Amino acid sequence: MFGFIIVTVFSTLIFSYYDQIQKNNIKASLKQITIQTTNSITDLYYSSKGSNIVPENSTSIVLSEIDLNYPNKISGKNFEVELASSPGIWNSVTNMTISGENANIKTETNSGTKIIARTTQRPFVSYEYDFFNLPIVLQGKFRSGQNDTLRFIRYNYNGNIDDTIVLGESNIIIEVTSIT
Repeated sequence: MFGFIIVTVFSTLIFSYYDQIQKNNIKASLKQITIQTTNSITDLYYSSKGSNIVPENSTSIVLSEIDLNYPNKISGKNFEVELASSPGIWNSVTNMTISGENANIKTETNSGTKIIARTTQRPFVSYEYDFFNLPIVLQGKFRSGQNDTLRFIRYNYNGNIDDTIVLGESNIIIEVTSIT
């Protein structure tokens, strides 16, 4: 009986150690992927933002693209990368009261983006990288085995010309401009 307890404790310790090493390796790989994505976004933005190409009304055009060459799996696990962009919505809030008191509004000049990389199989590991400094909306998602292309898209919506960077396949470009 005592031998069984010792073997059980020893096995549990070995498994915990293995599990922690695996999670650390996955997290390091996810971190590398977010840094690679950040560098590619920066390169794509600075190589395309000065373009004078203007799409016709209600159309969009891909100005440039980069294939990210993500690995198929990380430590044998499927993963995904998502770009979650803050559209700077607080720029449109000019007067706000909370409990009858006027609130100070901090003006945003840039949107912020999170690059989220996470496994989609056990063990579930996630790494988030805050990415500021680029005044452009980023959107899209990559999943293992899907398209890992990053595109700089310029679109013309009723005469308003905007740029966005999209990861993966996207048939719809979304930008929140106001909340009512």
